[in-house]
Amino acid sequence: MASLIVGNRLFVANAGDCRTVLCRAGNAFPLTKDHTASDPEERERVVNAGGEVEWRVDTWRVGRAALQVTRSIGDDDLKPAVTAEPEVTETNLTEEDEFLVMASDGLWDCVKNDDVVSIVRDTVKEPTMCSKRLATEAAERGSNDNITVIVVFLRPVSTAERVY
Repeated sequence: MASLIVGNRLFVANAGDCRTVLCRAGNAFPLTKDHTASDPEERERVVNAGGEVEWRVDTWRVGRAALQVTRSIGDDDLKPAVTAEPEVTETNLTEEDEFLVMASDGLWDCVKNDDVVSIVRDTVKEPTMCSKRLATEAAERGSNDNITVIVVFLRPVSTAERVY
């Protein structure tokens, strides 16, 4: 996953089960979709590219490797059905846009988009602290996958806390 800001335009490229969520006026707006075999469009794309998709145990999976993702950089043995080509979105940024959260499925499997926005808004406005808090929250909620979190603030925020 990668994000690039050019002027007031935000480009996000994603291949896999990571997700980018934008906080706009306090609300969560997903900018990417998860590329998994559970998504009917992705399943169809894999099958049309010559891949096999079947239901195994608890979800749709690709090939003999039983991969959940339908786009990845690795997994050469499943190419071209599992492609490395990212899906790219473009968003015009506004003054209501507060921050981005880019994270792996270890976060998103356990913490909903709206909860992520609430947690960041409730944390001291320092990106590293927000990322650590989100990763900790996912771990505490029982995440069984890798947890990688990046928080990017899109406008200046005060990190000073007042004590009265």
